Amino acid sequence: MAEGRKPKTSKRTAHRGPKARLKRKVTSAGGVVFRGCRKPRVLLIMPAKGKRRRWSLPKGRVEPGERYWQTARREVKEETGVNVKVLDPIERVRYYFMAHDDEGVEVNKRVHYFLMRYEGGELRPQLEEVRQARWFPVDEVERLLAFENERRVFRAALERWRKRCKQATR
Repeated sequence: MAEGRKPKTSKRTAHRGPKARLKRKVTSAGGVVFRGCRKPRVLLIMPAKGKRRRWSLPKGRVEPGERYWQTARREVKEETGVNVKVLDPIERVRYYFMAHDDEGVEVNKRVHYFLMRYEGGELRPQLEEVRQARWFPVDEVERLLAFENERRVFRAALERWRKRCKQATR
């Protein structure tokens, strides 16, 4: 190598370090659960993992052989104790993060979100995974959700929910 020249490094190695080469793909599904049309409320969870207390939409990993809507319904039931009807797909979100449990693993996560209607059951958070589960008025939800991608999903779901409610009253 010529004197004074720096060795070539890829942007990935220079930016994330050599350990970030390990990658994992995760596919999840979840939903925006609505209750009521006149004064609609939305179900949010506060995951038990992590130091920060952040409200989010219920979601979880797709099991082998499951369809995305089945996963979304199962995860809402497991995490919150309530029964829901899956109405429509809303959006698929993709994001990346570094896993805290596996040092240096970059996770590529896809989440398939669905519009859902509350069908019954009492809120009983799955305490191993969920710190809290609560119903919130729709005008508070956007402020409470921690991540922009979930706020965007919520806005799209709310628009569809309002259309469905309007059609139901005709």
